Amino acid sequence: MGELGITWANFLVQLIAFLLFIFLFWRYALGPIVRTLDARQQAIREGVETAQRMEEEMKATQARNEEILDEARREAQQILASAREVSEQNIARSREAAQVQADQLIVRARQEIQTETAQARAELRREIADLAVDAASRIVRANLDRTAQIRLVEEALSDADGRGRTSLN
Repeated sequence: MGELGITWANFLVQLIAFLLFIFLFWRYALGPIVRTLDARQQAIREGVETAQRMEEEMKATQARNEEILDEARREAQQILASAREVSEQNIARSREAAQVQADQLIVRARQEIQTETAQARAELRREIADLAVDAASRIVRANLDRTAQIRLVEEALSDADGRGRTSLN
């Protein structure tokens, strides 16, 4: 080794310096870099795991939201169906009530018509009776021949016709 210019003392000092350099390099340069890289790798791993957990939670939440929406849709359809049913029942009741009211109005109208018809007939009978009495009294007073009696009856009828028109108007 001497031929190469290496002495044991130099070699030993260089070896100690090299080992000291490696130790210091490891301790103050490479160690912190490795720890920083390990910490970053751990943080990235945790971030990925957190992202995966959040994605799973998001999927679970989305599934729950879909279930809630489906339930809300079903409830809305049930509410609409019951509202339709109630409105149909109300319409049916209203129709029945209207029909009953219409029937009552028809019955009242018929009764009024019958009453008015009966009153008109009674009034007509009274007028005919008055005319007959009037015609009979004229015939009895006049004691005339047949042509005169016919003429008196026709006069009484024309008088009755005149009265009837004025009473109808």
